Amino acid sequence: MSDKYPSMRALYADPLNVEGTTYGKRWKRHEWIQLVEAQATDNPKTEKVVLAIHGGGIEGGTSEVALAVAGLHPATFAQATDGRGFHDLWIFEGLLSSGNSDLHVTSTEYDDPIALEIVQNARRCISLHGFCDDTATANKKCQIGGLDKELKSILLDELTALEIPALIAVGTKLGGSDPFNICNRTKSGAGVQLELEKTFRESLFAPNCFTRELRKNNTNADFDKLVLGLRTALSRVN
Repeated sequence: MSDKYPSMRALYADPLNVEGTTYGKRWKRHEWIQLVEAQATDNPKTEKVVLAIHGGGIEGGTSEVALAVAGLHPATFAQATDGRGFHDLWIFEGLLSSGNSDLHVTSTEYDDPIALEIVQNARRCISLHGFCDDTATANKKCQIGGLDKELKSILLDELTALEIPALIAVGTKLGGSDPFNICNRTKSGAGVQLELEKTFRESLFAPNCFTRELRKNNTNADFDKLVLGLRTALSRVN
C-alpha cells in the first residue's frame, strides 16, 4: 500500500496534521564544546545518530529503542552509564489513537529539514524500523540493511553473539540500499537500516504493555539485550 503523503513536507502542509496532537518530533544534537585553557587535544565531535522516523504508533517500539541506543532512558531520559557514549537522535512519532499508518513516509522521501541536517552532519547512522511478521525471513527477527558495510557486519556479529536472530537484508524491500534513504544521507553516504519484526518488538516490553503510553516504563531484559548489542556496535566504529 502506498503512503498517504509523498514526503514529510506534504505531511506537514496538511492542516489536519497538528504537531503535538497528530504527531510529535523529538531530537537531540550534542553540543561540541571545548573551554579548558591550553587543552592539548581537541574534544571529539559526536558523529553518530540514531533515528526512529516511524516512531510512536506508526512502528511501535522503535521510539523507545532509539532513545535507549542514543544513551537515554526512554521514560526518564537518564543518561546511560555504560561508557559507550551518547549519540544524536531524531524521532518522529504518530500520536493518534488509531490510523497512525497514515503518517508513514518512506525513507527515500524523508525530507524533514531537521532530520536531514542531523543525519548529514553524522558519519554513522542507525535507522530503526518495524516490519510485519509475515515479511520475516527464516525466523530472523532483525534484518540489517543500508550501505554501511562495516557497521552492518559489526552489528550482525553483536546481535548473533547475544543470540538475537538477525541477517543482512540483501535484495529485499528491507535492504535500505537506496542512496536517498535517509539512513544513507550521512557524510560518508552510508548508514544502517535496522528492521525489527513486530512480534520481536512486542517481546521487548512487559506483557500487555505494547502501547505508546506504557512502553517507556515497561522495558524488559530482552530490550536491554538489544540495546546493548546496538550500543556496543556503535562503540566499535569511529
